[in-house]
Amino acid sequence: MDSEAGPHPGDMKSKELLWDTLRATVKGDVRTGNLTRTIYATDASIYEVIPAGVVLPRDIADVVATVKACRVAGESVVARGAGTGLTGGAIGPGVPLDLSRYMNRIGTVDVAARTVEVEPGVVLDELNAHLAEHGLQFGVDVATGSRATIGGMIANNSCGAHSIVQGRTVDHVVELTVVLADGEVATFSRFASCEVASSSEVVRNIEGELARIRDTYESEIKDRFPKILRSNAGYGLDRLGPRCSTVSAVDVLCGSEGTLGIVVGAKLDLVEPPRCCALVVLHFDGLLEALGVVPVILRHRPAAIELVDKLVLDAGRVNAVLRTRCDFLQGDPLAILVVELTADTEAELESKIEKLLADREVSDATFASSTVREPHRQADVWNLRKSGLGLLMSKPGDEQPYAFIEDSAVDPRRLRDYIEQLLEILNREGVEAGFYAHASAGCLHIRPVLNLRRGTDVERMRRIAEAVADLALRFGGTITGEHGDGIVRSCWLEKMYGARIVEAFAEVKRLFDPDKVLNPHKIVDPWPMTEHLRYGAEFAAQAVKTHLDFSRHGGLAGLANMCSGVGQCRQKGTGTMCPSYQATGDERHTTRARANALRVALSNRGLLDGLGDPELAEVMDLCLSCKACRTECPTGVDMARLKAEYLARRNQTMGVSKGARLVADLPRLSRLASRFPRMSNLIAQARPVRALVEHRYGFDRRIPLPRFANRTFRSWFRRCRKQESGRAHPRGPVVFFVDTWTNFFVPQVGIAVVKVLERIGHRVLCPDTVCCGRPAISKGLLTEARQAAEQNIAVLAPLTRSGTMVVGAEPSCILTLVDEYPQLVRTQAARRIAGQAVMIETLLRRVLDEDPTALDPLRRDTLLLYHSHCHQKALVGSEDAVAVLRRFCAEGSAEIDSGCCGMAGAFGHEVGHYEVSRAVGEERLFPAVRARGDAAIAAAGFSCRHQIEHHTHTPARHLIEYLADALEG
Repeated sequence: MDSEAGPHPGDMKSKELLWDTLRATVKGDVRTGNLTRTIYATDASIYEVIPAGVVLPRDIADVVATVKACRVAGESVVARGAGTGLTGGAIGPGVPLDLSRYMNRIGTVDVAARTVEVEPGVVLDELNAHLAEHGLQFGVDVATGSRATIGGMIANNSCGAHSIVQGRTVDHVVELTVVLADGEVATFSRFASCEVASSSEVVRNIEGELARIRDTYESEIKDRFPKILRSNAGYGLDRLGPRCSTVSAVDVLCGSEGTLGIVVGAKLDLVEPPRCCALVVLHFDGLLEALGVVPVILRHRPAAIELVDKLVLDAGRVNAVLRTRCDFLQGDPLAILVVELTADTEAELESKIEKLLADREVSDATFASSTVREPHRQADVWNLRKSGLGLLMSKPGDEQPYAFIEDSAVDPRRLRDYIEQLLEILNREGVEAGFYAHASAGCLHIRPVLNLRRGTDVERMRRIAEAVADLALRFGGTITGEHGDGIVRSCWLEKMYGARIVEAFAEVKRLFDPDKVLNPHKIVDPWPMTEHLRYGAEFAAQAVKTHLDFSRHGGLAGLANMCSGVGQCRQKGTGTMCPSYQATGDERHTTRARANALRVALSNRGLLDGLGDPELAEVMDLCLSCKACRTECPTGVDMARLKAEYLARRNQTMGVSKGARLVADLPRLSRLASRFPRMSNLIAQARPVRALVEHRYGFDRRIPLPRFANRTFRSWFRRCRKQESGRAHPRGPVVFFVDTWTNFFVPQVGIAVVKVLERIGHRVLCPDTVCCGRPAISKGLLTEARQAAEQNIAVLAPLTRSGTMVVGAEPSCILTLVDEYPQLVRTQAARRIAGQAVMIETLLRRVLDEDPTALDPLRRDTLLLYHSHCHQKALVGSEDAVAVLRRFCAEGSAEIDSGCCGMAGAFGHEVGHYEVSRAVGEERLFPAVRARGDAAIAAAGFSCRHQIEHHTHTPARHLIEYLADALEG
């Protein structure tokens, strides 16, 4: 168990007794250090509340032990899933229970009954992947499904895009097992009486007491609860049914945000996915025009109608990942409606599409439409919609679109008029906003743009929230459609329901939790919405002098502050971000945790003190600097850049470690060792030497160092140039940037580059450049990296003035010229070189697009599976490499959906990283390599190939090597 030391609020003696008790009784992790308390102080909301400590339970017994110990100590307990909530519902001053780390097992799937048993930490997309083999899925599909946990969905009574067909989470819960405030375990069912693990009369009478409360407040419930689908404010008393009907506690526990009981297990009912599906994307010249046609579209019985406005569309079009997948957009719409139509047959589906597009009311309101039938293109449309929250937050600066009125809902037939009046409220306050989400259910997520570091804007936020609450009431709607009340909306419940219903809520709370142990100040006894803000008028960030360029984000702290907490870095089974979290499942190893830790360390408040705080080392240690967060994080938090600056400051204050020094010196040491390659290899591979290197430099002896080639690439190239005949070069010169790894370790890659480039008519130049500086950057030696950049720019600048391209075979090296050089050396020459530096695959694709016969004749009998480098995916994408692969390799050749390999330069070699490095590769890459069949493996990165060969015993080569082999003559 983690037993971090750190100060605690309140009475020190009682707190220490609590933690001693928990460490003695809990099998999971008990964490009380400043770092842990910092990263669990926030979720995806505008709030921050520092907890006393955190428990990561392994099973129900751990939850029971924690609740009982906290109850005795007078400490509250807050259940937490992925921490992606927008209301502050999963944060509090007590003890958060992170139920996602260990309690994430999927139990029995009953195909005949269409049910599944799950623990609360099961992630929605992982559950659906597990159910796919049975032809089933969970009916509710929230936008955060790649990381949202079932427990969190139950807590908020989540709805998702298809709620007009599938309803809400509560509609799919058959049975709930909860730990109550006194530590009792109870199972509540829709079809049977409550089962408890004790003789507690109070627990046995819960459903009877709920019936009494329902009957006592019957008239108020009938009059005050909205008659719309998306009504999730407060406790679901309206779901308890009419007088004399059977009451199920499930109806109240769903949506109770962990204030009544902690969900530790659930039985869910399942649905079949639609057999045939298509999306019709309708384009509009205005937001209100789009909303006005929603009632018309509903007559066509769609499965979903999702709205995306111009702010989200514009952000998606400049996002490095999404911009290549927005081909369904036409022109410059101010809003689009994504209409999903489903059917049992393709003929029925086509008929539905035709009728929708032929509807005069629909066609008159739109200026364009796109029909998307292919599943992968439909996924692109949904990815844009699901990224709406993060995309809106991707604008640098203090003014951000914030979530505080994003969940109001009305009858969809009144949605246009409601939004028109809401816009009048925003206009009076001088505020713009982004709009997206569930038009079909009358629930739009609205994000007004404010600067919550100004006291005037904090007050403006409160005025807008109150005015929108009044407006929703006038329209017969609700302030809470699906995201919960939390801190941000609980204070408006009395305005919405009146004093009598609020007293009913208090009775429900007293029934389940009389001592207010569970998630206090949510729904009942609420805090004001303007307290506990993450920023607020008193917040200030430190200005730090940096080596890299952070001017676009307002400095180092500005980039760290870009993290909105949406938690996409917690996704598993897809993308590349964040490799260490995918391997460990530990919140500390997410991009979000690192950004939060830096934000607090660079601020004037919190538990961490500056970049020199020793606890930062823990949260930064497992960052692989893969750069995936730069593009996969919707807000673009570039943790690789932040980590480089953090390491630079640490080096400055604590000195450079021997291991870091060795990594940065590898280019110079390799030049010396390559003079005697056989002897160097014998020495480097010897067991005593590997043990010494592990002890002195921290390089794990289990993974061998790469072997030096017998002859360097530059040696081969000099000899080749001397022997060159008067060959014509119709395509002119191209500079090959010779990286350290190609030169000293795999010269065959460089030789293949030269052969292929010359075959297509280029004259290859290899000027006397030095190492790109990537090893130094990875260890925070940014002054040395800048010196290397300046030296290379001086060599390359004259060659690039005429437009000559610079190509590279090693992604991390050539992309250092693209990414870091303009930041380290802020000159026109650096920017020009960055604009003309490309991977070899990109140059080949450009040539082949111009002349498809450029590499003919070429054998096409090699079946390849291709793994792309993380920096390649993040900065330029793998599309060019895949296009070349498919053009010149056997049918069936494809890119592996592989994420990160886990090596990340020196990361996988370092002591303490070996197991994590292997676990990263085992997520997807290694299994795909082992299941390759007859296919050969191609990998862009030198370290990727080294990692694959070490852990799978499968040889991997660069794609260019296969192309060179395939050339005839």
